[in-house]
Amino acid sequence: MTVKEIYEMFEAIGVLTFSTIHNGEVHSRVAHFNGYDENGIYFRTMWNKPYGRQLKASKKVTVCGITDSRILGHDEEGVPDFPPGYTIRLIGEVRHLEENEVRELAKTNKDLELAVYDMDKYPAMKDGNFVIYKAKGEIFDYDFECTKRDHKVLRTRFEFGGMSYNEAGPIITDKCIECGQCKDVCSFKAIEEGAPYKVLSHKCDDCGSCIMTCPMDAIQVSKVF
Repeated sequence: MTVKEIYEMFEAIGVLTFSTIHNGEVHSRVAHFNGYDENGIYFRTMWNKPYGRQLKASKKVTVCGITDSRILGHDEEGVPDFPPGYTIRLIGEVRHLEENEVRELAKTNKDLELAVYDMDKYPAMKDGNFVIYKAKGEIFDYDFECTKRDHKVLRTRFEFGGMSYNEAGPIITDKCIECGQCKDVCSFKAIEEGAPYKVLSHKCDDCGSCIMTCPMDAIQVSKVF
């Protein structure tokens, strides 16, 4: 995926959750992006806020969002109801931008004109602009009732700036005896027959059913993203 495509997926949601680390704690807040180019995805805050100070100190951020914050409903029997949609998450490294750099970028990037406006209105924003220049992430497209397709999820992992990632889902090893029990129990249609059987990462929810069903302990847990 291109940076433009990734940005547009986030922009379609609008309000997002941004998380940073401070003294071993995860700190989250609601914010939004304000533009992109070939260098990455831009966002801003005030330098004096804990958020801005944490970004400067760690140079890392995690961002996530969902297409509809009202996504979780319940039917008459109390069973959760999920209409089709997607979540998107990103784990990135950030670079702090100097005021002059933002003003120069805004001359050719209309999205950043508002950043200049905010810097003029709120002086603390002059030192609170950042760009995510390297990231990895995932789009988790869900359709649990299979209204649009014949499987529940479609996972697309991406990166830009040279960051690497692991594919989703458990790993079936050579201990597999091809008994088919993992495929039978998988409600996500994410197991492919073979020698050994294979987990289709783009369909897998990582629910763990295959791991717990395998009689040969042939399935390893998924790698960290």
